[in-house]
Amino acid sequence: MNQDIILDVKDLNAWFGNFHAVKSISKSYKKNTINAIIGPSGCGKSTYLRCLNRIHEEVPGAKVSGEAIIDGQNIFDPKADPVEVRRKIGMVFQKPNPFPAMSIYENVVIGLKLQGIKKKSFLLEQAENCLRKAALWDEVKDKLNKDGMSLSGGQQQRLCIARTLAVNPPVVLMDEPTSALDPIASAKIEDLMSELKKEYTVIVVTHNMQQAARISDYTSFFVLGELIEHNLSSEIFTRPKMKQTEDYITGRFG
Repeated sequence: MNQDIILDVKDLNAWFGNFHAVKSISKSYKKNTINAIIGPSGCGKSTYLRCLNRIHEEVPGAKVSGEAIIDGQNIFDPKADPVEVRRKIGMVFQKPNPFPAMSIYENVVIGLKLQGIKKKSFLLEQAENCLRKAALWDEVKDKLNKDGMSLSGGQQQRLCIARTLAVNPPVVLMDEPTSALDPIASAKIEDLMSELKKEYTVIVVTHNMQQAARISDYTSFFVLGELIEHNLSSEIFTRPKMKQTEDYITGRFG
C-alpha cells in the first residue's frame, strides 16, 4: 500500500435489514488531508462513516461487508476488536455529546483511563494538550472540574473533539459536526479542522457545500449509497466530471 495512504476502503457495503444503504464504496484516504463527503439527505453518507467506526453493525439487523485497512489490518476482520478500531478511527457526532455528570477534565481523559492509564500528571498533561488542540483550553482552563454539559453547544462540540483526540487516533471522522451550531461556533470548528490536518486525517460528512469547498482537500459525492465522483475539492466544485455532481452542486437537484 502507498506510504501516504492511512486508510484504504475496498468494496464497502452496508445494509439495514434488506435495505442496501451503502453500495460497493472503494476509496483511499491520504495522511494529513481533510476529506469531505457531500450528497443529498439519506444517501448513505453518515451510514458509511458509522461503518468505519464499527457503530453501524450495532443496529439490530444491520450488516457490513468489504474491507477497510488501517495499519495493515482490516477493521471488519472477525478478530478485530471494535474498541481497538475506535482508538485508531475516532468519531465526532452531529450533536455534541459530552458524557453527563462528568467534569470537563473527566470527559477528555475517559478514553485514557479506560486504557488503564492512571498517572495523574500524564492525564492532566494530555487533557491540556487535547483541549489546546481543540481550541478550548483558554476558555475552560479555570473550570476543568465543572460539568461538561455546562458549556455552550460550540464548546461542547470542541470538548467532544478533545475527547476523541485524547487516544490519538490517526483518523478522525466527523458527522456534520457544525450542523447544530451557530455560524461563529461553526467557523471555530472549521478553523480547528484545518489545524488538525497537520497531525490527523479528517473525514467529514457535511451538507454545507461551501464548507466542503472551503476546508477539504478532497470531496466525495454520494447518491443513493453510491460514490458518484471523487476528486480534489477544487476540481469537484469548479469542473465536476459527472452531470449528477454538477446538478447537485449548482442546486438543480438534492
